[in-house]
Amino acid sequence: MGLACSNIRLLTLTARKADCEYGISVASMRKMAITREQSALAQEYNSKLQTKSIAYYDNGQYNKINYNYLMGYGSNYTAITSGTKALKDENSMILTDYKGQVVLSSDYANAITSVLGSSAMNSQGRGGTFSTDKIPAMLAELIPGYTEEQFQTVIDGENVSSSYEAEGVVTVTGESSGNTTTVDNSEAATELIQELVDFYYPIFSAAAANGWTTEYNSDMSHNEDYVSDALVSGTFQLATVDDEGNYEPDTSLTYYVTAGMVESRTDSDVREEITAWYEKEKATTSEKEDWLDMEIDNLSTELEAINTEIQSVKSLVDDAISSVFDWGT
Repeated sequence: MGLACSNIRLLTLTARKADCEYGISVASMRKMAITREQSALAQEYNSKLQTKSIAYYDNGQYNKINYNYLMGYGSNYTAITSGTKALKDENSMILTDYKGQVVLSSDYANAITSVLGSSAMNSQGRGGTFSTDKIPAMLAELIPGYTEEQFQTVIDGENVSSSYEAEGVVTVTGESSGNTTTVDNSEAATELIQELVDFYYPIFSAAAANGWTTEYNSDMSHNEDYVSDALVSGTFQLATVDDEGNYEPDTSLTYYVTAGMVESRTDSDVREEITAWYEKEKATTSEKEDWLDMEIDNLSTELEAINTEIQSVKSLVDDAISSVFDWGT
């Protein structure tokens, strides 16, 4: 009976030994996987720290580049003439996509299709080239209160003819006629339209020469970082437009950063946020690793005890077998 019980005990211990060894093996493989996770996490952290944002400086701080800064506020031309909103210093610098097509807001696209017809834009929101002769009409569609003829006159380098009747001759300068004064406003009107032409014409002339797209408008409206991220990734590009609407060569993002037109920065606030994220993720993986270490230690301790008991049971079995043969002899 003692021999049978010892053999049963030996089989049970052997099975449990196999379970412990298997558990240690699985835990070790899981620990190796966590080590790979930690390595990938460190690489992602370093990659995030190197991520740049494209910014401009205004009102005492750096701000991420956005569409309005580069391309204006559509039909809200007072943002250009009043100087109340941040705008680029160089009018000839515009935003294009990786295909070289000008990125246009819906306001700009509507001005083009109003003149050329809805067929000028395809189902993907892209449009082809067109004649620059159409630009004055497009500007008149875009900007209320000014005519195609006025824009054409200023584009041709001439002054527009503008005057108005004003009450209160004491407060205005002009030729008085009774209680009203006829004010020649040609110079002021020409200067204002010239400001508009200086800003908008490079955008439309580049679209005329290279095509245009509204494909990204939804993404830009839902993600305030989209333009900056797209410039870093290469989805968007900056281009300098010449008098013919063509792009100047050799003007990479580095060119504009070096020229001081835009800033390439790693924001300290973002660095702190990324570091906090990394520390949290690292703590989570470390906790998993600590739990696996404890599991391996427990299984190893149990395995050592099982091996000791197996040796003891084997000794009992050997003694029982020996005693049987001794009795028989």
